[in-house]
Amino acid sequence: MRETTSQDTPFDSEQTRMLQSMLDQKLAQAMATRGIGLGEAIARELAPKDPAGFVDKVWPHAQAAGRATGIAPSFIVAQAALESGWGASEPKNADGSPSHNLFGVKAGPGWRGAVAESPTTEYVDGAAAPSVEKFRSYGSYAEAFADYAALLKGSPRYAGVLRQGGDAAGFARALQDAGYATDPMYADKLERVIRSAALRAGLAA
Repeated sequence: MRETTSQDTPFDSEQTRMLQSMLDQKLAQAMATRGIGLGEAIARELAPKDPAGFVDKVWPHAQAAGRATGIAPSFIVAQAALESGWGASEPKNADGSPSHNLFGVKAGPGWRGAVAESPTTEYVDGAAAPSVEKFRSYGSYAEAFADYAALLKGSPRYAGVLRQGGDAAGFARALQDAGYATDPMYADKLERVIRSAALRAGLAA
């Protein structure tokens, strides 16, 4: 990058260029070792404010969904956490009440229940774009988790997800491959939450 800018300044000399080159090499080595901060940025994005409270609220429902699907309940909690920002960004109904939709399940043409419209981010050709979508609205978290389990069990596209219910990386990758979300980093983000210290702390609380 520096090579594209002019070095012709009153303070330019062979010595300053040598020192600057040494500094650039150090910076390059640090970036190569640590990356460009993407992993750290993702970790900060996914960090919850109250993991124990969230896990305590949804754990019985995750266990029920796990029994219905064969998926590890902790994986289900992790996906709910990722989709809803640990419960902080679940879609709201028009009157401001919670939709209890922790999985970002859209209200498609076949949905006959209540609907909550909410801003979200969709990815088109890998690029993020703001959007307002219609999401399913439930009367309780128990209904939401039961519908999530029914969605995975009732659609052939998620057969691979059910087969990977005990493997964190396989589960995350299968969901992305099945098109559950448009985010090209979805599998990586989900696996990070599954393996996160925050989730472990919430489960242990």
